[in-house]
Amino acid sequence: MPFNATLVWSLVIATTFFWGSNFNAAHAIAGEVAPLTAAAERFALAVVVLLLVRVWQGRAESQLTGREQIVLVLLGLVGVFGFNAAFFIALHTTSALNAALIMALSPLLTTLLSAAFLGTGLPARQLVGILIAFAGVTLVITGGRLNVVHLARGDVWMLLACFTWSLYSVLLKRFASRVPSLQQARWTIASGAVALVTMALWVENPLPVITQQSFNATLVLVYMSICGTVLAYIFWLQGVEKLGPQRAAVAFNLVPVFTLLVNLALGHWPSAEQFGGLVLVIVGVLVATGALQHWMQSRPSALAKS
Repeated sequence: MPFNATLVWSLVIATTFFWGSNFNAAHAIAGEVAPLTAAAERFALAVVVLLLVRVWQGRAESQLTGREQIVLVLLGLVGVFGFNAAFFIALHTTSALNAALIMALSPLLTTLLSAAFLGTGLPARQLVGILIAFAGVTLVITGGRLNVVHLARGDVWMLLACFTWSLYSVLLKRFASRVPSLQQARWTIASGAVALVTMALWVENPLPVITQQSFNATLVLVYMSICGTVLAYIFWLQGVEKLGPQRAAVAFNLVPVFTLLVNLALGHWPSAEQFGGLVLVIVGVLVATGALQHWMQSRPSALAKS
């Protein structure tokens, strides 16, 4: 079935903005709400919103087989619980700099996993675009000081987080492509939320924190839940479904760039290296998606008409 590629790419890029701003939002409440408690609260609220959307829709959905239900639950444990658990553990023993840089490997890893699980090729254009964007992410995150990056125990956990997210995107396409994206999001987020709440209750004591947290922290978590979780997952799954995981993953490089832009809006000016990295990331995304090639090919005809 034909689809509007521009609309789908817009949804994917909106997702990267939501996820990028999640870093800013999480940083704002880091000193008030414990990590697993924040994650559990965020995803529990997201499940409620998704259930309300389901009731509001009121129409029949795809009838899931028992196998599909099991697959979606397992994918939720991988992509929601697995990623977030590994991510929060990593931040206890490594720097945010290392964690963000390692997470930027996701497009490369997704492309490789897509080739392995889906039999997709590795077009030179996509590979070149990903490498350019990754170079830009590296420059943005490190500020040009690559010598500050070092391997630590937390880096291994972050590699696991990166792997689980990439695997989640690929396996959704491989085993759940028939399931509508909203239904995918509800099932995977619900199973991941149950696991996160269980883990938070086991490791932390979330109930007193939730009842005593500030109004601002609550607003931040609501934003992270609705925009950074519900809308982001729905948009991302649409992108994976329509574009394929290896193409959608290219836009993932925009996540740290949007984090940088939010910092800029808040009055935190980036360095020259960060501006250079921003340009590289944008160019890399344009190359990998073919937008730059299309623009260069259409430009001579446009000049001829003028």
